[in-house]
Amino acid sequence: MSPTHENRVEETGAYAGLESERAGLQAGEANGDDESAVPEPSKGPVPVWIIWVIGVGIFWAGAYLFSFSGGFSADVFNFQPNFGVAGGAQAPVDPKVVGKALFSANCITCHQADGQGVPGQYPPLAGSDVVLGDATNHMIAIVLKGLQGPVTVLGKPFNNTMQAWEGQYTDQQVAAIMTYERSDWGNNAPPVTADMVKQVRDEFKDRKDQWTWPEIEKIPAKNLAGGGGAPPAGKAAPAPSGQPQAQPATQSQPPAPAASPANAS
Repeated sequence: MSPTHENRVEETGAYAGLESERAGLQAGEANGDDESAVPEPSKGPVPVWIIWVIGVGIFWAGAYLFSFSGGFSADVFNFQPNFGVAGGAQAPVDPKVVGKALFSANCITCHQADGQGVPGQYPPLAGSDVVLGDATNHMIAIVLKGLQGPVTVLGKPFNNTMQAWEGQYTDQQVAAIMTYERSDWGNNAPPVTADMVKQVRDEFKDRKDQWTWPEIEKIPAKNLAGGGGAPPAGKAAPAPSGQPQAQPATQSQPPAPAASPANAS
């Protein structure tokens, strides 16, 4: 047998082997024996929690659209808060409310929520002659520039440091804080305005240091708010430092003797 004939026989046998293997694979696939086939996913009921999540999401979306859709009108723009009187002028903010919020955020640690301060360190504001006295400009100056060193309030000594607030608060905010302090804890004094604060701020704009109490006493007293404040019930208004309490007026002449009754006729 020639070499060429032998090569043809070998090629024919190999081809027959490939055809036989292909036929076997097709038969296996037909019988479901193919291991590489992807199994079908199992079928079962949908979990209840998925149904709940989908239901809640649909309900929330519907409620949101109902509340904020504006009737699905293209010209609706809701820029007003959903409270208050619709279409009416907003009432001005009470400075006492603003002052209380600012006081609670920054001043309450030292002067306390009841305005009684800390013994020996921070003086009280309730019934204080500094708060309620006629020298309104003194109080404003202290709040703006701060205070350090000893001071006597309501007959008790205090010695600590109060920081300057002129850099943190506007004139309106300082006025609101002082208005709150002069009207709470039983205090009853006229409010302080932003213009009053601005006047004192401009007067001492070049000062960089905190005040001492002797320096405060040297500032000419000005009652910018007008009218003195009343201390809490049961407390007498203390006199300013260095001045005695006013004494009640005494009679300079003895009372006239009682008239004698008329003689009986």
